[in-house]
Amino acid sequence: MRVTRGSEASLSLGRTLPGRGAWLCKGSLGCFDAAARRRAFAKALRAEVDAGALKRLRTDFVPSGPPARD
Repeated sequence: MRVTRGSEASLSLGRTLPGRGAWLCKGSLGCFDAAARRRAFAKALRAEVDAGALKRLRTDFVPSGPPARD
């Protein structure tokens, strides 16, 4: 999974988005949390990463479960 830093310091998930990116294990919260703890996002993106942006990205990182049945 690729994380990119867009305009206004927003973080996005997408394999083909332009700009510098950081690669992570797909759907692994352990991998995401370890990268955040080591400040790997700031290092890979060569920019400061806001804690709020990381929090929003974490909720988008793991896909939601299957839709509920009626």
